Amino acid sequence: MFNPSSGYKTLIWQVLIMGFLLSGCSSTAELFKEPPKDEPVNTEYSVIFYIHADADYLYHDKEGIPVQGNSLVFDTALKVAEEAKSGEVFVFYQQSEKKFLGLFPRKKSRLYHYTNGRLSTRVKYRHSDKSEDFLTTEAWLHKQYQTHSRNKAQQNHFLYFGHEIPENNGKKYHRTLPEIAVNTTSFSAGIQKFLLTDEHRFDLVVLSTCNNGTPVMAEHLMSFSDVLLASPQNLHLSHIDSRRLNLMESSPKVSSIQVAESMAEQTFRRLETDINTTITLTVYDFELIQDYKNELQNFAREYESMKAIQYISDNIDCSEVEFFDDELFRRGIITWYTPAKFGRKAHTYSHSGWGCKPVPAN
Repeated sequence: MFNPSSGYKTLIWQVLIMGFLLSGCSSTAELFKEPPKDEPVNTEYSVIFYIHADADYLYHDKEGIPVQGNSLVFDTALKVAEEAKSGEVFVFYQQSEKKFLGLFPRKKSRLYHYTNGRLSTRVKYRHSDKSEDFLTTEAWLHKQYQTHSRNKAQQNHFLYFGHEIPENNGKKYHRTLPEIAVNTTSFSAGIQKFLLTDEHRFDLVVLSTCNNGTPVMAEHLMSFSDVLLASPQNLHLSHIDSRRLNLMESSPKVSSIQVAESMAEQTFRRLETDINTTITLTVYDFELIQDYKNELQNFAREYESMKAIQYISDNIDCSEVEFFDDELFRRGIITWYTPAKFGRKAHTYSHSGWGCKPVPAN
């Protein structure tokens, strides 16, 4: 005998499966798109947020309340975008890509595109090539939706929020996209894809990650970036505050160095009240660091030649390395530092601003 309830359930499953099959044919889907404006668009600056959420970012605040760090970053990024009345902001929220029923691909990552403070486009996407070069999909989406502003002198900023970007290998950085390698080389190559031409540069790159304020990262970024804000050591999943990007609205002539310093200062003051371990943030002015880039590269090469470098450990201060030129390598950098409130380095009150992986003690 025919069971109507069973028949309805079968029909519903057929519709769901057909929907997932059809949606799986494309790696992107527009959720919202503002009608095009009649007048030309003018933006003074561009900001790109990349928020990595395909991993574990759970931490506990000082009251012991569990917090997903990437969700706080995402909320702040949208707030910055809404207040960017003279800018263009892209927020990439890259999430896990587990399949529905283990069979059908789902588009869980999101792109939010704002122009002059208004949401222009919202897109959900997935990575159809599970072993593509890092940031290939995001750079393609950026080129599809970016506004071709009349202002050819607009500033370009890139902010990355995630776990430490390793110097090599980098497979399994994404929990559900393990074949996409994330390392210093793939990251620097990836963000260059967001620049319109070889002549364009990033005025500011922010790495809200652990252990990426290093000579190796500086070497990879300085050829197409002016300023870097990063931590030479561990950030303990406490993100760099991006709210001070609003300086570009309140003070249109503000420099990228000033923006980076303000972000570092605000972040440092917040972390000082919450964290008992080491806090280190550094702003790197690549225009000045270029004057000694050969010496910095030689230091990095000599250090890399040492045996048994512990790449999976947190960084140490590079000034602990015997052949580190502390006086030379301090030029062009500003560091915010406070030691851990306990332990053998609790009374170390200065930091070189550069991080290096440790080697076993002799």
